[in-house]
Amino acid sequence: MKDPTNGKVIIITGASSGIGAAVARRLARDGMRLTLAARRLDRLEQVAAEVEALGGEALVVQTDVRNRDELQRMVQATLDRWGHIDVLLNNAGLDHDRLLIRFKPEKIRDEIHINLIAVIECAQVVLPVMLRQKSGHIINVASIAGLIATPGGTVYSASKFGVNGFSDALRREFHGSGIQISAFCPGYTPTEISPELKAIAEGRPDAPRVPGLMPVTYVADQIARLIRHPRRRVIIPPGWKFLVIIAFLFPGIADALLPLFLKKEKTDKK
Repeated sequence: MKDPTNGKVIIITGASSGIGAAVARRLARDGMRLTLAARRLDRLEQVAAEVEALGGEALVVQTDVRNRDELQRMVQATLDRWGHIDVLLNNAGLDHDRLLIRFKPEKIRDEIHINLIAVIECAQVVLPVMLRQKSGHIINVASIAGLIATPGGTVYSASKFGVNGFSDALRREFHGSGIQISAFCPGYTPTEISPELKAIAEGRPDAPRVPGLMPVTYVADQIARLIRHPRRRVIIPPGWKFLVIIAFLFPGIADALLPLFLKKEKTDKK
């Protein structure tokens, strides 16, 4: 049976590396038509070449998700090329990964803008198109850190809790409209989103040890599955669901368990 998702038009923000690039390569194998959006044009063009070699179609739109005009241009370029938009993968993200007392104010604002405000604004500029179509799917990449607050990730957790709350509210706001809203909550994945995870992705000897680390290809497979079968929320790896439930029902127990799930510096190893 032919996959009904073949040929869908999908906008991917943060498509120049990490999860975004991996999803682009994964969806290319299904013959998707992809708008690749990010700031680094050279990296986008590289991913686009890989997409086309794998059988997909790619449109590169250099985009800073903090700029409203560029978001509008991203949407219009997609419509000019393919005439409609089936899926928005709201994937662009940033994690400075440091103690709050060490955060510079401009870094706080930048992380909140990219991780939360841009997610809201990307959805806002795409929604009129999906409402006209009476169909569409918005996937907001949140994080398990948006369900369980983690020390050393105060700003990141705050932004991702916001993404989860926004996704729930938006889903209820557009219930019955034909538009699906999903929150995708992965655990640790070796990407460039933070210095520590980038060190793991690069195979550096000083990289921290991370429990439950997932290959980026596995994460991409799960997003491809979510596109085929929309759900309200996806949490991966599945074992983390237990901690999410415990954190909600018994936060004191979660406080005691959480250190077992956090990354540890190489120097901790004896």
